[in-house]
Amino acid sequence: MPVAFWNDEASIKPEEKTVTHVIHDRVAYQLVDHVARIELAHSGGHNSLDRPMGEALRIAAGRAADDAHRGDARVVVVCAQGRVFSVGGDLSDFAGADDRGAQIKATADELHAALAMIRRLRVPVVSVINGTAAGGGLGFALIGDIVIAANEAKLVMAYTASGLTPDCGVTWLVAARVSWPRAMDLALSNRVVTGAEAAEWGLVSRAVPAAELDAAVEAVVSTLRVGPTGALADTKRLMAESTGRGFVDQLDLEAATISRAIVSPDGIEGVDAFLAKRRPVFG
Repeated sequence: MPVAFWNDEASIKPEEKTVTHVIHDRVAYQLVDHVARIELAHSGGHNSLDRPMGEALRIAAGRAADDAHRGDARVVVVCAQGRVFSVGGDLSDFAGADDRGAQIKATADELHAALAMIRRLRVPVVSVINGTAAGGGLGFALIGDIVIAANEAKLVMAYTASGLTPDCGVTWLVAARVSWPRAMDLALSNRVVTGAEAAEWGLVSRAVPAAELDAAVEAVVSTLRVGPTGALADTKRLMAESTGRGFVDQLDLEAATISRAIVSPDGIEGVDAFLAKRRPVFG
């Protein structure tokens, strides 16, 4: 079936653009022109994960969910300030607690609540790995539907090196994307892979030179921002649920979904625009 892609400013209705800016402690949340950004921004520079960081990420994820539900956010970007994405859990914070187990559990609960909300978003999520992503930071780095990494970025699980086990969905995200032997190598030996290697393995969507990272992300985000939100959401759902469904059942669901899509406002606009050889303007 033929498909046309457009990503220019003319493809979005000017009256639907919104601009807001909210800063949470340790995490910046920004919504500009239907693009929401959850940005790790710990003043320490390493974006280490402690309970306050978890709380801030949960608040930001909730804001993104609300903005997506209202239609204000059409795509969500998860990224980080500084030279690293996140070094993972703040071990000094856990070690200094009166009850280490309770402290790390409370931190994990906050982080996991944020990850669960991001995972459930109907709109596309793009993760940007600018530098080192370790431990729990790797979970946030890989949460996107599309993950773009700098070639030079370093990805490592790192947990067992400190006598710990993974959290932040890392075991699920890694095991779902790479072969079992490679997943176990990463989990047990704490092998470090670069962004370029991660792209070869299928752990991330693509990798580009660091100097080209911003442009590569902007190209993807610009396309998603003006895309048909309903079709993108249903495509996410079809892909996410496919592994738990038989092939024939998946075919039936695909047929039912595309038959609804073609009579939706975006489906009508997309087909009419394609046939008229003009750029579609999706609602």
